Amino acid sequence: MDIPAPFNFNLDYETRDKLLKLEVDWEDKMNRVIKFEPCQVDILESLVNQKFINPQDRQNNSPTVKEILEFMRKHPALFVYGYAVSPKRRDFRISLEGLAVNQEDVTDELKEAFLDFCKGATEIHTEGVNGLLSWWA
Repeated sequence: MDIPAPFNFNLDYETRDKLLKLEVDWEDKMNRVIKFEPCQVDILESLVNQKFINPQDRQNNSPTVKEILEFMRKHPALFVYGYAVSPKRRDFRISLEGLAVNQEDVTDELKEAFLDFCKGATEIHTEGVNGLLSWWA
């Protein structure tokens, strides 16, 4: 069994937070974990390329970050959402919790691909005015 090498995160949280459009005071002990607004493939690519997120990480039973990025490249209408962990914590990171698609961007093809990709998600929403949404607990 191969043990993966440790991932060396880029610790420049100010740049990370700008990419995620976060305005947070990490000195405030209440701000340990902050949800970020859903972002599209270009932002996720930047986060991966700049080593702010480990491409092999996954949220519980979700696909890996790398798999999510590849799926988003095929379907650029997708958004990914999640949270950023404080640079004051030893587990400094970004975690991806789910995917979303705005209602106006949903096609039959995209919906089918979304359902297949997200089949192991804790929750999947496909009806209503909010479009498509998946969440891995």
